[in-house]
Amino acid sequence: MTSAASLCYAFGKSKSGGGMAKALDIEELMVWAAAELARKRPGATGKVYRLDVSRGDAEIMGRWNWPMGIPEVSPMFTGVYPTAGNARGEPPGEDALTIEAALARLSYVSLDFDAETRAGVMHGFGFEIDAEGILRAAARKSATLVLVQGRLGKRPSLTFEPPVPRPRLAPNGKPGAWRREIWAEPTFDDHAEAESEREVPVTSLKKRDLYPPGAYGVLEWDPDPAEIVAERAAYWAWRAGLAWLAEDLKGKLTRREAAPPAAPERPWIDPEPERASVANSGLRARVRRF
Repeated sequence: MTSAASLCYAFGKSKSGGGMAKALDIEELMVWAAAELARKRPGATGKVYRLDVSRGDAEIMGRWNWPMGIPEVSPMFTGVYPTAGNARGEPPGEDALTIEAALARLSYVSLDFDAETRAGVMHGFGFEIDAEGILRAAARKSATLVLVQGRLGKRPSLTFEPPVPRPRLAPNGKPGAWRREIWAEPTFDDHAEAESEREVPVTSLKKRDLYPPGAYGVLEWDPDPAEIVAERAAYWAWRAGLAWLAEDLKGKLTRREAAPPAAPERPWIDPEPERASVANSGLRARVRRF
């Protein structure tokens, strides 16, 4: 990560003001831009750009100027409101608006992935999981992920512990058994019956551990492997979106340069030193010192 002194240098010099600004990791640049774009825009005549996100993502992002349900003055989120340079409430800077426009372009970009990416998110699993479908869904949310994580000042959450198999419990709290049965139900309109297959719990017969034909037990994984793959796919989409932004912003910023993301590509596979960096602690506080 860039030091606080380097951050101040990068944000304090312009191309026309005596020297080229130092390149700043696009991840930290997005934290700064997210705070700038959260400022009010008094006197704005045009429509402020908003990402077209689902209701669930909107709940994560909250209102345009602070997270949902959290007062603007909450110390928990003061890190996303840098006070150096501009007073709160002033319009975003020129570079922040340039980044906002790049985010708009990213929302229409179809990020592609290869077999190596699919294998990466499936690392350690031999289950039948629709990794490709999960990756495609994450790719469509890349711009949203970049903005949300920029506002939060941290990287997407990841689970590093492997899932643990456990038997599904019956209503009595003990490992249970189930079987599939065909149930007939009245349709009421023509006095006929419709058949449907249901999974129902079964109990052992008089002899211990002797169950009806067709009975089976169920293993459940905690956490769900599909959820872990979804977390990895979201991390990939976030990082791929940052890399796209760094390339798109080349030569377009006036006071700073965007460097490719230094975040590891697959921290769930990388050695422990890289894994520890995922927490990204202190990023918001450091960006606030611009």
